[in-house]
Amino acid sequence: MTAVTIGKFDGFHKGHRLLLSRLKELSDQGMKTAVIRIGFPGQRILSQEEDLELLQEYGSPELIILSFTEELAAKTPEAFIRDILERFPDLSAIIVGRDFHFGVGRSGNIDTLSRLGVKYGFRLMAVEKLKIGDAVVSSSWIRELLHRGEICFAEDLLGHPIRLTGEVRHGKALGRTLGFPTINLIPPEDKMLPCNGVYRSEVFLPEEPDKIYTGLTNIGLRPTVEESEQVTMETFIKDYSGDLYGQVVTVHPCEFIRPEMHFSSVEELVTQMKKDLKSL
Repeated sequence: MTAVTIGKFDGFHKGHRLLLSRLKELSDQGMKTAVIRIGFPGQRILSQEEDLELLQEYGSPELIILSFTEELAAKTPEAFIRDILERFPDLSAIIVGRDFHFGVGRSGNIDTLSRLGVKYGFRLMAVEKLKIGDAVVSSSWIRELLHRGEICFAEDLLGHPIRLTGEVRHGKALGRTLGFPTINLIPPEDKMLPCNGVYRSEVFLPEEPDKIYTGLTNIGLRPTVEESEQVTMETFIKDYSGDLYGQVVTVHPCEFIRPEMHFSSVEELVTQMKKDLKSL
């Protein structure tokens, strides 16, 4: 027997975890489990690698990604469910949030799903939405917080930290010439970045996995030193002088310090960087 949960699951926030917990209960009872994620284009709060890592906490259910194509959008609610049944003929339970809509024009809801459950022999488990006050915890709310640099609040809704992991690449070494050597990190392309600006950060190095370094991270276009349309991510690591080129490093931007700024000279930039370092 198989149980599935269906949704966008962008970030696997605390509301999503209510669904995953119910799924884990069925897994503990011996059912096979799967997470069916509707994949929309664009960057996500968690990369796919992070999705898989988080799902290990819930029994490592199979992750199935259904791209939101015109064909998928045109399916009737029943055709959508029949596709799931074709993949899982032994489907026993579907877990969704109470505001779940599916099928062409979002015409299907939990009442539709309940009727289809009677017809096709699976159980519907509808979970109440998680609220803080009168506000429903949602991925769109978390994205808005990240766009404003409100990292702590976003992480509270997510239930896990925002971490940016990638390979350290060679840059122009300008930071080194200014007295602030930085690492240039290339996070996954599917990973959403917080808003441009300077952040107090925690840095995790592969050579010292149990140690947390403190750093300053700049996310942005570096308007003072070059004209660019490509967002870059540079981190100065306090009390570290090793060579990290080619290694995979994780940065946790844990506190927004200030927005990215254009300075009239490199000297003004250096003065501001010294002020930023005092926050560490």
